[in-house]
Amino acid sequence: MINLSSFMKGSDKDRGQAALDLRNGLVEHGFVKIVGHGIEEIQVSKIFEWNKAFFKLKGGDKAVIAHPGGSEPQRGWSAVGAENSSKLYRKGLLKSHITDELKDAREHFDQGPKNDLQYPNRWPQEIILPDFRDFMEGAFKTMEIVASQIMEALEVGFQLPPGAFTSRITKEHNSSEFRLLHYPAIDVQEIKRGRVSRIWPHFDLGVITLLFQDSVGGLEFENRRRPGTFIRVSCDNPIELVVNASETLQRWTNGVLQAGLHRVSLPEGLEDKSSGVVPERYSVAYFCKADRGSSVGPLGQFVHDGVEPKYEDITALEYHQQRLQSAY
Repeated sequence: MINLSSFMKGSDKDRGQAALDLRNGLVEHGFVKIVGHGIEEIQVSKIFEWNKAFFKLKGGDKAVIAHPGGSEPQRGWSAVGAENSSKLYRKGLLKSHITDELKDAREHFDQGPKNDLQYPNRWPQEIILPDFRDFMEGAFKTMEIVASQIMEALEVGFQLPPGAFTSRITKEHNSSEFRLLHYPAIDVQEIKRGRVSRIWPHFDLGVITLLFQDSVGGLEFENRRRPGTFIRVSCDNPIELVVNASETLQRWTNGVLQAGLHRVSLPEGLEDKSSGVVPERYSVAYFCKADRGSSVGPLGQFVHDGVEPKYEDITALEYHQQRLQSAY
């Protein structure tokens, strides 16, 4: 557990130790839990209230703002099964061929920054969900600040010059995305047939992901000490922020910091059941992403003394478009 306030408000010694713990935790596990991030429990509760309110809308009201699929950044509503995580992510870092038509049992709403005129957001009509847009735009800014603080701490943890990471995730050109997720209730048998999962093992595309989750459970990360197996990540406190390394950060560090492989499976207590219902689950994710024109090739600090770059030098937008195209 990392206390971010130790980095933001602590002594030089406290700052250094928190930054080192963050770096080591992400390198070793691919994810960490963070508290002391400045987001109060009442704010987190409010985000989940809006999450539930959105997904209670009638199907037609959500369909009006449906994301069309394809390679453009996700905006608006994606219906259950619209995004295929098994194709998207196994064709990426996992480099495996998918022969089965596997499905995801989740729906989500995505928004980008308020000032993104290239890929504008899709909002439900104000009369249908009053104040939703205003709240979500404010929540986006809050998550943006926390993500920047975490990346600043990583710069210190890796002994990089200020701005090595943060200059590539600027407020002015922010390309990050904020996502509300809903996993509808589903029969245990449907999951155990092996063709549907809440979300299949995958890597996130951005730099880091910040996640709040409810108490239902099911989130798992690969156990790097026993590859191919997964460990549960419980929600012991509603303000715990799960932070995982994503593909862009792996590329920037030339593979020193590997992206965290994760999935959402059956909650604890249902793994050995042959029948029953998996309760609905809600979570909230902020995908911190590189500015579209920034390179997602390795940083110079990670390709020295004969170390060769493992990844090509392309822009963040080019990389994400290549990856997203296979998801639909």
